[in-house]
Amino acid sequence: MTITAGAAVISPILIHGFESSREAGTIVHDVIGRANPDITLRPASLRTGTARLLFADETASKSAEDALSLAVTCTLTTELASASFPFVVRGPITRTLNESRVTWLVAFEFQEIAP
Repeated sequence: MTITAGAAVISPILIHGFESSREAGTIVHDVIGRANPDITLRPASLRTGTARLLFADETASKSAEDALSLAVTCTLTTELASASFPFVVRGPITRTLNESRVTWLVAFEFQEIAP
């Protein structure tokens, strides 16, 4: 699993957590006096979510945090086709020393973008 962020390549030990969601595009129009609403069908948005990456040491986690802080588009590449996509970082980027006091977690929010 790798993330490219501009010219930087991020290679964590593993994805420690990944969560994504999509906002449905369908609009439900309630009509006064009718039991059934009118419906406008539209596709869902691209994914947003949070990823948590595990790193073996402080240096690797700091490099990942710095790379994710750049104003660039990123690409997540994994062995899972559904978890490989281009994105931009949005929201906070958090770096945490694990309870082991050896490994580090880097968490960030993402917005999927069209390839």
